[in-house]
Amino acid sequence: MGAHGVERGGDTIVMATREADNGDIDRTIAAALDKLTQVQRILLWDIAKHEKLSPIQIQFLLHLQRYPDALRTVSVLAREFDLTKATVSDALSALEDKGIIARERDEADRRSHIVRLTAKGARLADRVGPWQDALVRHIGRLPRADRERLLGSLMTLIKSLHDDGVISVARMCIACENFVRGRDGEPHRCVLAGHAIAEADLSIGCAHYRSASTG
Repeated sequence: MGAHGVERGGDTIVMATREADNGDIDRTIAAALDKLTQVQRILLWDIAKHEKLSPIQIQFLLHLQRYPDALRTVSVLAREFDLTKATVSDALSALEDKGIIARERDEADRRSHIVRLTAKGARLADRVGPWQDALVRHIGRLPRADRERLLGSLMTLIKSLHDDGVISVARMCIACENFVRGRDGEPHRCVLAGHAIAEADLSIGCAHYRSASTG
């Protein structure tokens, strides 16, 4: 009997049904990712409404809290979040009016401004930082081996999308020019840090990331 009980056409029918099954799995995974995106959206909207901000403004605050001055310009924010500079500027202007951020001219490039959190903004960023905790809590219930496999698969998917130009910035180990993948059981290495990296320690969001595709 062939796949799904079909016994005609030999290998051609088997291959066709396998391809159909693979397509179904791919779309089911995409649907599952979409459901997780919905969870993220709900959690982010909840905290944004509570603070009377937009979701993207919350994300800007957390970016400014996490990264150094070199990654705190309008151009960088536009690239990191795949937005236009005008959209970023509008969101930042509203935050500036609320006394949450301040813009200072970049001494290295007088045409650009560095965006920094004010004391009020820093307190707000601390307050909204745990917005993903509900999701993180559920992820933590998965067996460690499952989490490690999931992390590796998601990073591979993100890198593929980045390589195809779907997203502008991957900002993670396996898409970075400093990353050397381990072979024959050897650990991965970060050339910049000069040390080995275990699979479970691969990161997303490194401030020292340099795209392997652009150098």
